[in-house]
Amino acid sequence: MEEKKIVIRPLSPELCGDWLWFFDKTAFQDHEDWAFCYCLEGHLDRETQEKWTDPKERRQKAVELIKEGEMQGYLAYLEDKVVGWCNVNNRENYRYLTEMFREIGYQPGEADDEKVKAVFCFLIAPDYRGKGIAQHLLERVCEDAAREGYACVEAYPFADEKFEFQYHGTSNMYERSGFAQTADLKYVKVMRKRLG
Repeated sequence: MEEKKIVIRPLSPELCGDWLWFFDKTAFQDHEDWAFCYCLEGHLDRETQEKWTDPKERRQKAVELIKEGEMQGYLAYLEDKVVGWCNVNNRENYRYLTEMFREIGYQPGEADDEKVKAVFCFLIAPDYRGKGIAQHLLERVCEDAAREGYACVEAYPFADEKFEFQYHGTSNMYERSGFAQTADLKYVKVMRKRLG
């Protein structure tokens, strides 16, 4: 994948149509059973996530979150076509994470005044997987987080590296970008990159 052909843009209300096209038409061509997700997992509490499975309702909720600026992330374009997505936000904005941490008693350990950017998931179009697009997205996340005054970027790859659906990103990918493991939460690892 030639780097010059990849254009990465922060998600904005103006790009909502591109985001929807990617989710509606491209992202789950090889796994239609996941097409209902609309990347809401991190934004919903666990109980709502398990009960709220209607694709139309989830799609509408995603549009609301994008227009309100609550769903954040980056779109990867190749020749004006979206081929990848990374859902990233202030860690405190992910209800799923804060609920999980509280339930298992995990204390991240940073100072109270440190802002943490969390990478929740990646989604790459089937024909473009394995070509480094997720790595490009991750590098942009880290660059922008540093400019925005975040102390670190945190990610949660699955502990089982043989699990087929590595939508949190893989440990190897994070290591290539300078992340190190800081905790093992049984099902997921916590990996961090200090910024600045």
